[in-house]
Parts: sequence; C-alpha cells; structure tokens
Amino acid sequence: MDKNKFTKILKEWLNNFLKKKLSSTHEILEVVIPQSSLSKINNQYIKQIPNYSSWEFKPDIFAVLRNKASNKLELIILNRSTSALSLKEIGEINCYARLTGAYMAFLTSLNAVSNEVSILLLDDTIKNRVLDYGKDKKIIVFGWDEKNNQINKDSVIPFEQKDFLSS
Repeated sequence: MDKNKFTKILKEWLNNFLKKKLSSTHEILEVVIPQSSLSKINNQYIKQIPNYSSWEFKPDIFAVLRNKASNKLELIILNRSTSALSLKEIGEINCYARLTGAYMAFLTSLNAVSNEVSILLLDDTIKNRVLDYGKDKKIIVFGWDEKNNQINKDSVIPFEQKDFLSS
C-alpha cells in the first residue's frame, strides 16, 4: 500500500476511534492531514494553542479536540510508516508529542516495529524511556493489518493499551 492511501485509511480510523473512545469527554473538532508544518497551517484551532508558531514540523495526521470539562483544546498526533518502525520514527513522534503537549500520540506501520526495536522494548526501563513523553503519557505503537484493514492487536505497544485500542 502506498503512503497516501495508508494515510487516508488512518485518518478515517482515527476519526472513528476518537468518536468511539472520547466523544463522552471531548468534542472532536477535526481530523486533518496537514500539507505544511503546524506553524504554517491555516487552521483556526491550531492558532488558538499557545506556542503553535514554533511547531516547525508536520505530523502525518493530527486531530484537534475540545475537552468538554475544561474547554481546553487538545491535540492528537499520529505518524505512520509503510516500513518497519525504527528508533528514528519513535524519537520523532516523541519530540512532536513533547513539543505540542499532545493528549495522545500514535505511531503505526504496515510492518510494526523492527526486530531490533522490538527487542529493546521488551525491557520495561528502555520502553518507558523511549515511549514516555509526559506525566502518564505514552506513545502508542501498533502495526496495521493491511489485509483486514484494522489494527494488528498483537502488535500494540505498550501491551496494556491493547484493549483500549481494539475494543
């Protein structure tokens, strides 16, 4: 599958996922495939978030939500790859998530994580250092089952997020 098609599929998945999982606590304002860096994008919601002008990067997909209790705007970011994920991709999404203070961050691939990364993520200390991006915030990594057009449930990292993602 090419990247553009994969991105469109993931945008639809993210939109459906957010409606199903977060609609009781958040208003889903929009899910976007940005054409430029977040600092340059012409988006009414992004422009309301403090320090957006320093976001000189472009996630593959982002969503803007409004927390119903606090009325605060919150971001969800998702990056994707058609090849196996390396520490480079994990580091990139970790930086994006830290800079934006993302509510949630996802990283997915048609081939899940590389064998080298998979071995590293078996160690809880390393996994936490690589996936944590804030207080009680972890990047959720998963493989995409191209044949069935859904998350490969056995590939979800951290494992404790498996039920949250697939139920």
